Amino acid sequence: MQKNDWEVMKPYLSIVPFGEDQQLLAPPGICNFIAFISSGSMRSFHTDDKLIETNLLLRSENEFITDYESFISQQPAKLSIQSLTSGEAILLDHQGLMSLYETSFYWNKFGRIISENIFLNSKRRTEQLLFQSPKERYINLIENHPDFFQKYPLKHIASYLGITPQSLSRIRKQLSTQ
Repeated sequence: MQKNDWEVMKPYLSIVPFGEDQQLLAPPGICNFIAFISSGSMRSFHTDDKLIETNLLLRSENEFITDYESFISQQPAKLSIQSLTSGEAILLDHQGLMSLYETSFYWNKFGRIISENIFLNSKRRTEQLLFQSPKERYINLIENHPDFFQKYPLKHIASYLGITPQSLSRIRKQLSTQ
């Protein structure tokens, strides 16, 4: 990255403080931002007809969060984005990013790389939910993201794993006695 690449991006960024349990996006709003979390933590989740929430992503410091489908298509969001703790995020707005794609080779390449990473993460997550048992998903989370258990409440981890808090408790007890 050259200094000029950073300078052309600055006008499209805004620093946004957020409080605990603050809603940053709710359906049917359109997601007009990609958030880089500089401090604190957030989640993206879906709420079904029975008002049951299922976490899609749990994110914290130095990670990105958005409803990428809504962001790209500029159609109503299906996901909510909510803070879990207070903190601060740097938001890049949709219109600004589209402008950067048109005018900067660097940011166009950056966008492609981000899109590829989002695709790979989504594919891995989908495969885990389809092909692994809850116990395997839990073990995988411990092995690959042990920090989750310090950052997020167990009820959000259970939802992220696609299980109930009671099932998570049983799996944890089962593994601790082995």
